[in-house]
Amino acid sequence: MLRPYDMSNVIITGPKNIQAPVVRELHDMKILHIVDHSKSELADIGVPMEDASRLSDALVKVRSLMSSLGVKRNGEGFILKKGIAEIESTVKKLNEQLSLYLEDSKKTESLLSNAESVRQELELLKSVDIPLELLAPYKSLAVFAGYARGTSSLRTALSAVTQKYTLFEGAASKKSFIAMFIDIKHSQHAKYALEKSGFLQVNFAHAGNLRGTASYNLVKTEKEIKRLSSRKAEIRESISRLHDTYRGFLLASEEYLASQLEKSEAPLRFASTSSSFLIKGWIPSDELSSSIERIHKATKNKVYVHFEPPKRQDKVPVKLKNPKFAKPFEFFIDLYSMPMYREIDPTFFIFLTFPIFYGIMLGDVGYGLLSLALFWILKKKIPSGTRLLSVLMLASFVTILFGFFFGEFFGYEFIHPVISREHDMFTLMYFAVGVGVVHVNIGLIIGFFNELRWHGFVHALFGKLSWFVLEAGVALSVLSIIGIIPISIAYGAALVAVAIFMLVKGEGFKGIIELPSIFANMLSYARLMAIGLSSVVLAIIVNRSSFHFIEKGGLLILVGIIILIIGHAINIVLGLVGGFLHSMRLHYVEFFSKFFAGGAPKYYPFGAKE
Repeated sequence: MLRPYDMSNVIITGPKNIQAPVVRELHDMKILHIVDHSKSELADIGVPMEDASRLSDALVKVRSLMSSLGVKRNGEGFILKKGIAEIESTVKKLNEQLSLYLEDSKKTESLLSNAESVRQELELLKSVDIPLELLAPYKSLAVFAGYARGTSSLRTALSAVTQKYTLFEGAASKKSFIAMFIDIKHSQHAKYALEKSGFLQVNFAHAGNLRGTASYNLVKTEKEIKRLSSRKAEIRESISRLHDTYRGFLLASEEYLASQLEKSEAPLRFASTSSSFLIKGWIPSDELSSSIERIHKATKNKVYVHFEPPKRQDKVPVKLKNPKFAKPFEFFIDLYSMPMYREIDPTFFIFLTFPIFYGIMLGDVGYGLLSLALFWILKKKIPSGTRLLSVLMLASFVTILFGFFFGEFFGYEFIHPVISREHDMFTLMYFAVGVGVVHVNIGLIIGFFNELRWHGFVHALFGKLSWFVLEAGVALSVLSIIGIIPISIAYGAALVAVAIFMLVKGEGFKGIIELPSIFANMLSYARLMAIGLSSVVLAIIVNRSSFHFIEKGGLLILVGIIILIIGHAINIVLGLVGGFLHSMRLHYVEFFSKFFAGGAPKYYPFGAKE
């Protein structure tokens, strides 16, 4: 439980002609964590099997179709009958069908976009409703069309220059829209007059080549938009039918091809010569015997299998071994780093303490019940988040327990508390720091056993037990100063001096630099009090504010209820996020720093699904 699975270093070697059956058997067993070979003078890297290129090409096409059809990866249960031959022929047919639909869709989308632009321009022009062919360029006339603030001053300005102009006016988008035709000789005067009227030119790039009035063309354009929209919906429906028809096939094909390609490209991870191959990897020790037996059987004893326990310098992949009830808490290890092979796995300790820290901070029966129900529903809806949501459900249950401990239900003290967070702030702080002292010292004890396993008793004594001596010295000194115990402070100071000597001997001057950190780490657990206190204070404020309105009656009752719901909703969200993040921080920073090195590769056997 506190240690990963025991692993054995394995080397498999044999002639090239049996490489394929070895790969197939290893892939089926899903037991060997392969260590990739690096090219050297003694052996090159292997080459993929003959069908690798074909499989890769088919897989790319299948994934491209899945992307185009919006096929999501989840279980389907479709069974392939003819392997890659069936896949290639079906994919070719499906690609042709989909390409026709996509090409038609692209063309329809372009026509629809153009028709929408035409409609927007016609909506402007229908207010003046002149024949659209009049807007075409002229040699002798200048044409202006757009928005203006008004036309009375514009007409006056133009009439002072020439009478050879025509002005059409209408209302569009709550603005004045004009279309003006004027002798080209007076175009500069017209531009000047238009500028004074706040004229904004509109370019009719799409409607300029139409004939007839804007109203007439608008009716035609709207019919065309309706037709194109209908065609677009038909194409979308056709693509949707392809999705429904071939979804299972594509999912099964991707899984099959990915599996076959993994086998075909496996030799890229092996050492290889012209006549032989060599595979290096790791197998859990309790499955070693049966695995070797299967390999020999599959190759009729034509391979040589060598195995040995890990050496100190080996970078061993880690397969965590935890009981079922603690397994969800492996989430935190995956998120952080795998423990080294000889390190103690902290998962079980996180299982013990994470819900407690979370529960102390949230600590309310009502909030615990609500969050428990929420996480239970989400667990049903989001299977991929099962591990995290299982952790949060347990943490919510512990929140309920601490809710009884603090006597709180949505901020009310509904029973007599063991500790009142509202009134016993200093007691709660001492309690939180006390939890920190215990937690940090558990980390030091784990660190002692890690050092004992890695470097022996002497190093563990000076590197880890020295911290306990330091704590004892500081405790004796403080108790002596405040008069709780009748001994000289010299005894405590002597223990502190011994601890410093041990730290320097065990960790060098780095130990002296880290001296203040252990007490800072312990004090950091005061956040258990601070986060919890902020939560209960906010709950109390929400309750008092809401009942202030409810007591006045009438419509203010509704206002009070809204304040109650929104206030507690915000508080519970803050509590959930704060409780999770701060609990995680106390483990990663204060706890792990006392013993955890991490950095091991995660055990991932060849052939296993992620």
